[in-house]
Amino acid sequence: MMLSIDRFDGVYAICEGDDEKLYAVEKSELQKGAKPGDVLRTSSDGSLTLDKDETKRRKERIKKLQDRLFGAK
Repeated sequence: MMLSIDRFDGVYAICEGDDEKLYAVEKSELQKGAKPGDVLRTSSDGSLTLDKDETKRRKERIKKLQDRLFGAK
């Protein structure tokens, strides 16, 4: 499963899963430097790792959609 960090709220990172449900993950479970918009991949043992390639891919996709919607600058 992949989670996308939506925001931080106190000691939690509020994440949206592929299933469109929200999950509260303790910040202490995240890799140092994790920020909103980053994609996390869950392993079979429940640990979380940053997926930098997927984060980059999603940001590029969003940028293209914004350019189409609002006109490229």
